[in-house]
Amino acid sequence: PNGRRHHSDGSADNGTKWNLGEWDEDYFPYDKEVVFLDDNGDGRNNSNSMLVYGGDIWDKGGSDLYVLRQLLSLHQRYPNRVHFLMGNRDINKMRIVDELGIGSIHDQNESLPNHGGVYWLTNRGARAVVCAGLPADSESIVPSDNNAVERLKWMLQKTMGSVDAFELRRRELERERVAVMNGASVSPSDHVEHASDELTVTDDEVAQSYIRSCNPVSGIMGQYLTRAKLMIRFGSVLFLHGALPIVPNSNDANQSLDFPTPWIHPNDDDSTKAGCNSLTNWINALNDFASNQVKAWKKYHEYRLENSSSVSSRGVWATEGGYSNNTPGGKLFGALLQYGMGTLPNRSKTQSCVYNSWMRDGLPRDDMFGSDDDDSSIMRQQLLSELFTREGIQIILTGHQPVGDAPWPIRISKKGEEEKLWIVPCDTSFSGDTRWTSLEGFDSSGSASLGRGLLTSGRGEVAFSEPIIQLCPTTQNANSIKIHGCLSDGSYYETSDIMDANNEDNLLLGRKLGQHEFEDKESGDTKEGMFWVKGKVGDNHLVSHGKGFNVLNAYIKSY
Repeated sequence: PNGRRHHSDGSADNGTKWNLGEWDEDYFPYDKEVVFLDDNGDGRNNSNSMLVYGGDIWDKGGSDLYVLRQLLSLHQRYPNRVHFLMGNRDINKMRIVDELGIGSIHDQNESLPNHGGVYWLTNRGARAVVCAGLPADSESIVPSDNNAVERLKWMLQKTMGSVDAFELRRRELERERVAVMNGASVSPSDHVEHASDELTVTDDEVAQSYIRSCNPVSGIMGQYLTRAKLMIRFGSVLFLHGALPIVPNSNDANQSLDFPTPWIHPNDDDSTKAGCNSLTNWINALNDFASNQVKAWKKYHEYRLENSSSVSSRGVWATEGGYSNNTPGGKLFGALLQYGMGTLPNRSKTQSCVYNSWMRDGLPRDDMFGSDDDDSSIMRQQLLSELFTREGIQIILTGHQPVGDAPWPIRISKKGEEEKLWIVPCDTSFSGDTRWTSLEGFDSSGSASLGRGLLTSGRGEVAFSEPIIQLCPTTQNANSIKIHGCLSDGSYYETSDIMDANNEDNLLLGRKLGQHEFEDKESGDTKEGMFWVKGKVGDNHLVSHGKGFNVLNAYIKSY
């Protein structure tokens, strides 16, 4: 349906009504609006199907405002059917108000908060300094305190891993401005070649878009985080952005697979001592913690409005980091910022369900899902299986690290076991960069990726994936999980039910195929790598090898 509704007064052609990222129920300038396919008109009570969005909305695709407004609109219309998770790229946007303040678009050079750099760069050996007038080509140089634009660019490019985000936001704002001025609807595929001078989006307006959209009270990111959780459970299915915070190199079930709450005793050298005794209690503790931190973030914004100059002179959370931070923002919401980070100020890893991952360097973690001959790996899989069984979990769905153009099922249960336990990483945000090859020694066929096409998103123009889980209405156990979508080569697929222990298609799924030679089509060389079986596509099995964010696919004939 046409979703265009710009303003409460019904007008859609006044450029002054253009929205930079504030939450406004009446501002929805898009040509389509997401609905559930089973919606018969009332939008609320006709179905029990739900959507869980896994977090990390922004920074990469060039349609940040569009995606977030679509999600908020969907949640508004189906409040009991739409659920959001916090990703690290969502949580780190709480830094915007702390490090850029609440500047006005008419006074872009008002004093910015004092900034001494970020601890994750200084701890790598680079000394962060505030340096006006020097080129900001080093990660460690914080641009001038009086330029919100340059500071934002530095934050995005050097401290958030979002190299193109500033210019992508400019393009998106120009698409919306042109459409609103012309009384038209916006499509995310629209492209503005050269906006006229009066429609060109300035650097200051891009900076203001980030400041306004990340406003804790009135911004669309503020609205998302208000509704989002760190962990969601429906029956036997658990959703989280990252992974369970498993302590490495531990063979003790109580230590390697506990439920840590490091924000409670942040000064304890062993943060895992603070924890919960069950998964249910841990989920409640995590979500209460996140909710309280977001509420404190909103109070901080109100405090800044009244005490801007005194707050700005007292530094920002990111310089020292930690769960116990004495800056104004750090005292109120720094603990959630820290929980969303990969490392602590002492360089140890954060025990976080947001940043931990089931993957390592492009493959399922070898210390967890390694060889059947590795006693340590076998023990950890057994501990994980015991945790699943004890807590009533059958499936964990997660994201955080890209896994190619299709989810990467990891089987926890052993061959022959009737009950199937699964971890399914689902981040396909770099689908368009997937490459294809053929394997030596197999009846193997190659293919070719269609790439990113004309899109700025790493997902490309054709690839998508959707895991669909059916729960028993009585027991709340997972009756089935199927994954369907389109691969980067344009092949449509739908897996069989991977919970079906008797289906021959599932015997190899979620397991290592082994180390195999393959042709690197870019260099022409023959290389070797570990491949895993991801799924069944027609008569073939889809197998994948990963290295970093790069994933290589091949088809092999079923055997």
